[in-house]
Order: sequence, then structure tokens, then C-alpha cells
Amino acid sequence: PEFVEPTKIYLDTILSLNKQLNIHGMMHMTGGAYTKLKDLLSDADVRLKKNHRLQPQRIFRDLYAKGISAEEMYRTFNCGVGFIFSVSPQEIDKITVELDELDADVIGEVISGTGKVIIESMFSDKTVEFQ
Repeated sequence: PEFVEPTKIYLDTILSLNKQLNIHGMMHMTGGAYTKLKDLLSDADVRLKKNHRLQPQRIFRDLYAKGISAEEMYRTFNCGVGFIFSVSPQEIDKITVELDELDADVIGEVISGTGKVIIESMFSDKTVEFQ
């Protein structure tokens, strides 16, 4: 069923939010986007946590079950996350209210670091890291 579901188009929502809130960054999560996040960081890390409601669709779980590593899953696929906003902690409640009609949740945080992307895998108990 994932192959025939229409793509959600959220351009109007993004443009509206960009006018209302102080958005620090945005990224459309296409293939390889998790590895590309590191290119936007210099003295910070991104830590993506698994305790959120954006679960990978069945197709991703099936691919992982066929033997693709969690690292390769996040290097190649969006694993159920379509778009990321980076906002200050003060803006989180405002943006989640505005995104209420879409599947949205806080998936991580930006912390002091050296430009790493650290992902608590939704497929295993392992952590995936891109430097």
C-alpha cells in the first residue's frame, strides 16, 4: 500500500510557518538526508531519538528484516520522516500546534558537538552515527 499512497504536499504549510515562527532550518528528508544533515553542522551534533510517534512504514521494516543494516537504512532511506524543522525549544509548542493535522512530532535535538548525526535506530537497539 505504501507505493500507491499519494505524497503529502506541505509547501503551503511550510510557507505559512516560516512567516509565523523563527525557524532555524528545514530539510526535506529524501534519500541520504540523514547523512546530509552533518553538512549543516559545525560545532553541533544532531541526536535523533526513537521515542517519537513517526514510525517507519512497513516497507522499511521489511527491508531491514531482509538484512539491510540500520546504518544503511538511514544512509539510503528517510525511514518514515518526510520533513524536518529546526526550531528553538521555545517554538516547539507553537509549531506542533500548527502541524497538528499532519503526522508531526519532536524527533530529536541539536546539542553541542563536532558535526555528528546520532540516530537511535527504530529498527534495533543500536545507535547509528554519521560523522
